Amino acid sequence: MLAKIISLLTRGDGNSYRSFYSATGFRMWKDLMSHYSDLKADKKRMEHFSTLCVVLFEFLRDISLPNTVELMGIYGRMVINSFTILDTDMNSIGTGVYLASSIVDHSCNPNAVATFDGKTINLRALTDLPCLDWDQIRISYIDLMYTPYERQTDLLENYYFLCQCERCLDETHIRTVHAAKCLNLECKNTVNIPWKGYPLVRKDSKHENGGSVNGDSVNRDGVNGDIVNGENGVEDLADDIRCDECGTKFTENRVKDFQRAMDITEVHLKVMKDAAVAYVDICQYCLSRQGALHPLNVLRAQTLDHAFDALVLVRLWERARDIAELLLPCFRFYYGERHPLLGILHLKYGKILLYQMDMPKALEHFKSAEKILKITHGDKHPLYREQLMPIMRQAMLESSS
Repeated sequence: MLAKIISLLTRGDGNSYRSFYSATGFRMWKDLMSHYSDLKADKKRMEHFSTLCVVLFEFLRDISLPNTVELMGIYGRMVINSFTILDTDMNSIGTGVYLASSIVDHSCNPNAVATFDGKTINLRALTDLPCLDWDQIRISYIDLMYTPYERQTDLLENYYFLCQCERCLDETHIRTVHAAKCLNLECKNTVNIPWKGYPLVRKDSKHENGGSVNGDSVNRDGVNGDIVNGENGVEDLADDIRCDECGTKFTENRVKDFQRAMDITEVHLKVMKDAAVAYVDICQYCLSRQGALHPLNVLRAQTLDHAFDALVLVRLWERARDIAELLLPCFRFYYGERHPLLGILHLKYGKILLYQMDMPKALEHFKSAEKILKITHGDKHPLYREQLMPIMRQAMLESSS
């Protein structure tokens, strides 16, 4: 990709090319930010850049390479402004730089989404907008099914900014991501139990009451630092942990059960991530140990996501159906009511139900998928036109016969 960009800039009209996002508004290559100083301080990216330079020298023997400063500027513009190209299942199949679309900023609570038809990018609004103001449009640069701190870290490392959107700072979201469920089965409240001292969110000074020093964040006790999930001894905390809603108290053993479940899940999720594959047995084992976790706990949600993909892959439809029921509220919580991943989950779940001849319920999920995908992809997109609508019509015909 870097070689293609260099070729365009040196041989073609790459420097003068205009990509329009409105009738009069456009972006050119020079308008993209290179983040030169951030790159210089980024050891990992500098190692990658140095390796690329060696490869480029061998690969582009017939092309005179720009000097190091110019080359680093090109590299910076590429890595900061590139989009991951997705297939109809939202899986990564490539990378591209789209000049006009690069004008859109990030939010963990986006009001627009980028979808692809082949290599063509489409930006579509998820909410009604009073007018087309590109300064107000936001998409998500990253996967949203993580804690606010993990999302912020990802954005800092890859895009060099600290996200302080309303989603990252939302107290309900912060309380839920590592929550236990209440021991009172009638209570749906989240209960926060300390676990490993992992940070949950990072706040800059302007978002803290009373301010802070040098932009450091402030935790719940007012001490400079990140808001964390504490790591005090279980014996010291057991007497203090109870549900804020119903007052149900947690015993020492219940606290340990929660912490062990989190430990086990964290280890196995990392194994599956490193292997780039989900294992049915591992997911099932983790889920069997997660009785203490809140249904929307992010580690549980990630486990359910892996489990569903693994079960579909090996065609264990009945178990996949059970997992889909648990996964749907997680997707709504982390991705929102109008996200393509939620629409695709409804579509996949509907296919399973159709295979099992549960026509009314299949049609229900196809209709839910249709409402979302018509917004996120449009009625001319192959996913909507060629995959969803034919199978939805089939379900309608079979349910009426």
